[in-house]
Amino acid sequence: MAKNRARYPGVPRGGAALLSGLVSCGVCGRKMVTGYNDDGREARYSCSWEATTYGGRHCQSISARPVDARVSALVLEAISPSAIEVSLQVAEDIELERQQIHDGWKQRLERADYEIALARRRYEAVDPDNRLVARTLEKDWEAALARGQTLADDHQRTLSQQPERLTEEDKKIIRCLAEDVPSLWKATSTTARDRQTIVRIMLDRVVIQVFGETERAEIKCHWAGGIITTHPIIRTVRRFEQLEHHDEILARITALRNQGATAQQIADDLNAQGWSPAKKSRFDALIVQKLLVRNGLGKKRPIWSGHIPRRNEDEVTLQELSEKLGIHRQTAYGWLRRGKLKGRIVEVGTQRIWLVSLSHASTGTRTGESS
Repeated sequence: MAKNRARYPGVPRGGAALLSGLVSCGVCGRKMVTGYNDDGREARYSCSWEATTYGGRHCQSISARPVDARVSALVLEAISPSAIEVSLQVAEDIELERQQIHDGWKQRLERADYEIALARRRYEAVDPDNRLVARTLEKDWEAALARGQTLADDHQRTLSQQPERLTEEDKKIIRCLAEDVPSLWKATSTTARDRQTIVRIMLDRVVIQVFGETERAEIKCHWAGGIITTHPIIRTVRRFEQLEHHDEILARITALRNQGATAQQIADDLNAQGWSPAKKSRFDALIVQKLLVRNGLGKKRPIWSGHIPRRNEDEVTLQELSEKLGIHRQTAYGWLRRGKLKGRIVEVGTQRIWLVSLSHASTGTRTGESS
């Protein structure tokens, strides 16, 4: 069965995913499918064979971007040591092809010279009194001379169209191009199919293992020739709480905030520690500010509740409603947009603030209207 199994994964398929058709699931061992969203700009590797066939659970899925980026770096790293040898081999192949073409023309020219010499000898050997035969042999000699001249002209035209032989300077340029493989890999002239073809030459398959809902994942590259290498990767996740060290990150943020550090200083410290946020590669001040506000350590919004003109004590702001009901402020705003809450807008200075009925909101959550 192993011998009858298809050895090659097939030709590159359409789409921008680098490893389409080469990715296997590290959980069940089956091939992962490639899906696209955002009009084909975002690719994702998913293993849904068990869910599709038996109605079971989905094994795992991961965005193709971090996987493709890691594999691209590994491929470039594998190519770099042999880049100069490849360039020299290309130069030798060009010289060999040039020599083969030259040998072909040389044989054709020698054949033409032989036919000219043969026609001349036949003409000179004929009896001058046999005028009919002499005229025929003379025409043959002239035709051979014309063919020889035409062939020589074609040879000169071909030589003028061919580039000159590679000099040491030319070989130096080729070496420089070979050493600049990353630029060629990222060039706009290099298509996704070209990259997929190169990867299929170097890799047999790539096994992906995602560790739970955390940002950590691992890929095993099965290279052509039997070598297997393992590499960790960091993927983006949806929520901060999915990060493996989110408790440590939050504790560090709290400690620095209590020491009076600004959001940018906290972000720099977290980046120096080697931590990364959920959806980006580095922390910035905005991300830190959101985490501070979410955990009650940030500055409150400049809303002065005591200065808001209310019709009665039952009217509250969305922020006050969220605190009383234990929900997020965006959830309360979503209820308001969908018509599950009634409210009105009041202006305090330059601010426009929503006021809603607390009793109506509380009744709705108890009866399920606003859930």
